Amino acid sequence: IRLLAVRAPMKTFLPSDSAGELCDRRLELLNLQLAYARAHSSFYRSSLKDGPEALSDLAELARLPFLTAAELESRGRELVCVPLSRIRRIVSLQTSGSVLPKRLFFSEGDLERTVSFFAEGMGQMTRSGQKVAVCMPGNTPDGIAGLLSAGLRRMGAQPLAIGGIADFEETAELLRREKPRVVVGFPAQVRRLALCAPDLRPEHVLLSGDYLPRSVCATLSRVWGCGVFNHYGLTESGYGCAVECPCHTGQHIRHEDLILEIADIQTGAVLPLGSWGEIILTTLRREAMPLIRYRTGDLGRLLPGPCGCGDPRPRLDRVRGRIAYAFRSPSVYDLEELLYGMDAVLEFEARNTEGGLEIRALLIERGAAEAVRKAVEAGFPEAHAAVLPCSRLASAGKKTLL
Repeated sequence: IRLLAVRAPMKTFLPSDSAGELCDRRLELLNLQLAYARAHSSFYRSSLKDGPEALSDLAELARLPFLTAAELESRGRELVCVPLSRIRRIVSLQTSGSVLPKRLFFSEGDLERTVSFFAEGMGQMTRSGQKVAVCMPGNTPDGIAGLLSAGLRRMGAQPLAIGGIADFEETAELLRREKPRVVVGFPAQVRRLALCAPDLRPEHVLLSGDYLPRSVCATLSRVWGCGVFNHYGLTESGYGCAVECPCHTGQHIRHEDLILEIADIQTGAVLPLGSWGEIILTTLRREAMPLIRYRTGDLGRLLPGPCGCGDPRPRLDRVRGRIAYAFRSPSVYDLEELLYGMDAVLEFEARNTEGGLEIRALLIERGAAEAVRKAVEAGFPEAHAAVLPCSRLASAGKKTLL
């Protein structure tokens, strides 16, 4: 079976001709993907053997088993559907508590579809001839910054491949010279850049790669006066998954490449639109490594009703982060909402200790530590916080709560 010689144009932000045609198209792609996976993957021949040969409705996808992160780690090679000669990129992800890394395989066609998604998504905030600062890692041709840069060039924009921000003053000077219309980067790093260089004032920022607190969006809108766009993507989705349009009423999904379900965290039952649960990912046109009902471990929900742009399809709401951390009190996401609303805090790391909550923070002024401590204890009365000013964090842009 040759899957995905299908190369239909994406309609990520455009209304479909009819809801029925959209469902028929996605059902066709889903059945092609299932047949392809069974034919070429020993893992899926076994895991899908008790399922129907073809689904008659998209809702029947819920009858198929989940694919877990543990299975991806231990049996990932069995999911691969093409010979190694057709593999363009392999990404290894080491997760906490795991001995084996997750390894994700991508063909040239898989990466090409990501480039197309990036080109269409970036078209919501930039145009041909304009500069876009890509402050993301992976500047190699098949890395995330490389793929985004390829998408920008395809639409005629000019990518500035900066990489992850290591020196904020140096980056600010570069952006002053280049004057990009859009800045793309991690939420914490772009926020810090704005506080260090409020004069930059790009028209838009696109934030991705980490949990996005509302306080970060508010800070960027206030300091730079810019539009803030949210993108949700993970390596398993081929980096691109869902991105906001200018209406900012949820993130539009790569509907011709992915199906997202929301499942009850405890029972695994599929939840109705509007309910919070675990994001479940199914690929529709993946060549190298199809993922059928993959449990992402992320907390999210799908929004019903049409978007203001006219797209009638469900959108992905702001993702609440990793389920493993979201229900701690206080969670790292709760702390981000609070601390990233304080201009005195540039970045932070947090850790639970025997004596209470220890926060190591990069502060604009060391004297702000006491005000930060009081704000944390006022926001989380059960927390006994110690705020330690420091000049450097273990991993800039990444927060930990242990």
